[in-house]
Amino acid sequence: MCPSSFSDIEGLKEFKYLEPKTAKEACSFLSQYQEKAKVIAGGTKLPPRMKQKEPGLQYLINLRSIPNLEYINYTTDGGLKIGALTTFFEISRSSIMDDKAKILVEAVQQRDLGFNNTRWAYYMATLGGHLSAPANSAEIVPALIVLGAKAVIEGPKGWKTIPLEDFFVKAGGNVLQNDEILIEIRIPDQPAESGIVYMKGRGAADAPTFSVAVLLALDAKHVNIEDLRIVAGGITPNPSGAPQAEGMMKGKAIDNDVIEETAQAAAQEVSEGADPETTESVKELIEEAIRQAVDRAIGDFALGY
Repeated sequence: MCPSSFSDIEGLKEFKYLEPKTAKEACSFLSQYQEKAKVIAGGTKLPPRMKQKEPGLQYLINLRSIPNLEYINYTTDGGLKIGALTTFFEISRSSIMDDKAKILVEAVQQRDLGFNNTRWAYYMATLGGHLSAPANSAEIVPALIVLGAKAVIEGPKGWKTIPLEDFFVKAGGNVLQNDEILIEIRIPDQPAESGIVYMKGRGAADAPTFSVAVLLALDAKHVNIEDLRIVAGGITPNPSGAPQAEGMMKGKAIDNDVIEETAQAAAQEVSEGADPETTESVKELIEEAIRQAVDRAIGDFALGY
């Protein structure tokens, strides 16, 4: 979108349209206009935002005018780096992503397009836009957190890097200040003997979709579990981990009873406040994800358990 305003769109409020050339300039605009301004990336969440006529909103800051924020790079010392304006479409077709973070490709392919399921939205939706805007925590985020992803944030005083799980606040939303933008996601290399799985499910009849991401790493002999990460989304306002349940399997051999006990404990941990039916559905999905992660970790050595 390149018009100076959107007054030509019937029923929508008129906005002034700003095109910064650098991330620093975008932060400057945000600092200057504060609550009067919002940033857009792919623009797929723009129509409802405009129709809602947010009080005081006058400026739209288009981050797509900033060069060099759409990329997927990998280096052995820096890991995987994804620019905030990289589209889900590019992520889904990237050979680098398929090799270094296949679970994220799987999550993107399963995502719910929500209200805007047009072909335009399919191609234009960006990773940074999805993470920065209020969104269903079942989509994409658990896969990123289980991979140990970090968010790179730029503000007027420079940039900072934080773990992605710290990017979200408990009540919903994120930690971005009025003058900050998300510019990059970084994903480290994963353990060699690991299996990583992303799955989606649904609880009670009217319950929203939820998802589970699991990373399970085995020792070199494919016997004991060296690491386990479980992240669930869509149950609480933001994704939640299960550190206590994860500890139940670490250092132990693969065992059917331990898997079931861990899944039960993890479901209770991530489903705080949910109804029993949803908690049971979450438990079943976590258990299945753990089993699939075991199979992926063992690979050709899989003997059943």
